[in-house]
Amino acid sequence: MKTASLCVVAILLVQVVVMAQSDGRDEHAVRQTVESFYAAFQTHSFEKAKSFATEDWNHINPYGGRTLGREARSRELKEVHSTFLKGVSDNIEHMDVRFADANAAVVTVPAG
Repeated sequence: MKTASLCVVAILLVQVVVMAQSDGRDEHAVRQTVESFYAAFQTHSFEKAKSFATEDWNHINPYGGRTLGREARSRELKEVHSTFLKGVSDNIEHMDVRFADANAAVVTVPAG
């Protein structure tokens, strides 16, 4: 169960981080975005999704399903975190930040 859940986390994180906006390649802001997602994941509370996801959040889940929009994805996160991800936690052990351009960052956080 933990391995499957961590796979889900890794995929969720990629979707969140690709949409994280940075201002002038501000690595600190990007790291804060990822940390905000992990804080929400740890508490299983995604009401403050605005702190880590844009309004046009485009998420592809591990099963190939697609959810468009921050509000729809926030509802979906609430559902999965009250069922099969209930009680699951994950921590950032290492974070690699790279910039695709001045307005987009890609962050890799290995599932642990």
